[in-house]
Amino acid sequence: MPLPPRRPPNLLRRVFRPSWENLAALVRGADAPPLARDEARTWSLALESRRVPHRVRSLGRAWLVEVPVWHAERAEREIRQYINENPRPAESPPSPPPRPRADDLPTWLAMAALLAFHALVTSRLPELGLFRLFCFDMGPARAALILGGQWWRAATALTLHADAGHAFSNAVIGGIFIALVCRELGNGIGWFLILAGGVLGNICNALVQPPEHASIGFSTAVFAAAAILSGLRAARGGLEFRGFVAPVAAGLGILAMLGSAGEHTDLGAHLMGFAVGLVLGLAAGVLGRAVEPPAWLRRTMGLAALALLPAAWAWAWFWFNA
Repeated sequence: MPLPPRRPPNLLRRVFRPSWENLAALVRGADAPPLARDEARTWSLALESRRVPHRVRSLGRAWLVEVPVWHAERAEREIRQYINENPRPAESPPSPPPRPRADDLPTWLAMAALLAFHALVTSRLPELGLFRLFCFDMGPARAALILGGQWWRAATALTLHADAGHAFSNAVIGGIFIALVCRELGNGIGWFLILAGGVLGNICNALVQPPEHASIGFSTAVFAAAAILSGLRAARGGLEFRGFVAPVAAGLGILAMLGSAGEHTDLGAHLMGFAVGLVLGLAAGVLGRAVEPPAWLRRTMGLAALALLPAAWAWAWFWFNA
């Protein structure tokens, strides 16, 4: 049944408040299952050939082709015409319902561990060999020392904070962004990319800062997570101008609001974390449209993310005590 004519919204709403509709539901009815990957790719090619804006989203083993509301009628008409002109020899079996990509519990447990670690390293416990100044001497991301070979500082600095307020805000805000990324990519790949963005952001920051510069805080990884989310949504919007600008602009707005002010704010680290995260998010979005990551890769990346920070601290501890 054709949709009633829709009145196109103004340009501001198209860019900042896009509204999307599931094309399979329009063509096959509200109860239609998600598409298989090959069928979603075929529909996408058909829409691209007719220059109809759309995006393709992965739901594990199932896929969605979504179109802006104001292009829904035209997209439905083009796909119906394509189906009529290219009948399938046999209907493929319906795809299984998508399963949740990630559970938020591991993310919030990790944020609780971040707060517990801050409480531990800021406590003076001589009987355990823990002294605040010692931990804050071997952990910060000092530019000259990172470039001199002490690579672990790019990772250990993510776990150190100037005070409890910074640790708490990074845990809460970071937990929100990390949970959103993991819902898109799964916990294994999501956490791996976020930590990689934080570590690479600190390394890039060391390259552009003076040798005496030092930084600490999980916020580099938090802004990497915000940028990964922006990059994923930009890539799944087809990397077209309209689909690219809104997510990236939203991420830059978050960076401007949360990452550019404050007594202990390191704007360079925030910018580098965001830049690295955006590249990682775009790459993950483009690759995710082409192939579904196998389970072994998800598990391997998850184990690598779980081991990264403890391994960096262990390396720092042995190096300082060698």
